[in-house]
Amino acid sequence: MIIVIADDLTGATEIGGIGLGYQLKVEIANQLNAPVTRGIDLFIVNTDTRSMPLEDAMEYLRKVLNWVRQLRYTYIFKKVDSVLRGHVLAEINMLLAATQTKRALLLPANPRLGRTIHGSNYYVNGKLIHETDFSSDPEFPVKDANVLRMLHATGEVSVQTWKHPFPQRGIVLGEAKTESDLKAWIKKTPEETTLAGGASTFHAFLQQILAVKSVDEPVVKKPFAGFKKPCLYVCGSNFEASVKRIKEWDSAQEPVFYIPIQQWSELTFEKWINNWTIEVSTAIAAHKKAIIAFDNQSPATEVDAAYLRLRMAKCIKMLLDQNAIEELVVEGGATAGAILEQLQISKLVPLEELAPGVIRCSIKRKPKIWITLKPGSYNWCIAVA
Repeated sequence: MIIVIADDLTGATEIGGIGLGYQLKVEIANQLNAPVTRGIDLFIVNTDTRSMPLEDAMEYLRKVLNWVRQLRYTYIFKKVDSVLRGHVLAEINMLLAATQTKRALLLPANPRLGRTIHGSNYYVNGKLIHETDFSSDPEFPVKDANVLRMLHATGEVSVQTWKHPFPQRGIVLGEAKTESDLKAWIKKTPEETTLAGGASTFHAFLQQILAVKSVDEPVVKKPFAGFKKPCLYVCGSNFEASVKRIKEWDSAQEPVFYIPIQQWSELTFEKWINNWTIEVSTAIAAHKKAIIAFDNQSPATEVDAAYLRLRMAKCIKMLLDQNAIEELVVEGGATAGAILEQLQISKLVPLEELAPGVIRCSIKRKPKIWITLKPGSYNWCIAVA
């Protein structure tokens, strides 16, 4: 069994979708100590630590690693954000200590999405990353393209190409401009090296250990028949393309409903959510769908992102409690994690990859609902409106 530890939910489901392409039996744990179903090939643990303060993240990851060490596994892989958001080095160092290994290879680049590293700088589709939308990330804004400065790296951390000798200890961040670079890195990685990386790296890793050339020609997929109705689409992303899409749907008279970006008293929020839920539920009955997003036109105000996610999650739970929703589609990993926590969903079973990183899952409990998750920074190509 391969174990993957991911620091957010859409990262976990993305890895699950990749596993499906290799015909692996996949399961995702969204809570600590969730039981592993017999016969699982790929077991993914979502820690959601990217959204936690560092101290809380380390404490939770320590509990996860104590649990994981009791499981029977052949390989362990650390999934990180491809653009290095989160507590990347701290988590890798903790994994090194837990597995008693002295070195790690970190390969975050995702050439499939135009995310490459060369000359110690990070590029997105040829632009330095701090010149893209990632500079305005609400929790991890990127202000410098140098990867070591992006990571606030100290200690034994180096940036290398795969052609250089591998050090005996420390963390190597591998440069990569192409998929071939990632494959070369994986091929030359010595044993007893902890491997961390993004989706493209996991592809290369599976190709190596499963001795397959590629899954660019995966198992033939049936055309996606569309989401079941009623469908609830939730956008927790502030990426420009996501915000633009919501505005376009709103302008097209689709049933779009906004959650204000503001601080609430509990009494005020309770009154607002009751009225809002009635309004949204009426639209669901009429249109068999509703689209939920934050109101980015709200007056500029400093509100904690975790606080907003919790409010969003409570709104979605109330809607699901009062409506027989068949499909839940969520954009944004941190938002998805908050919603599943509010719904107390402990396990997901990935069923199909609708697009790169867009994974449709089932849950192992009733009422049955299909949940599709998508990273906020990925392109969207499935119509919901």
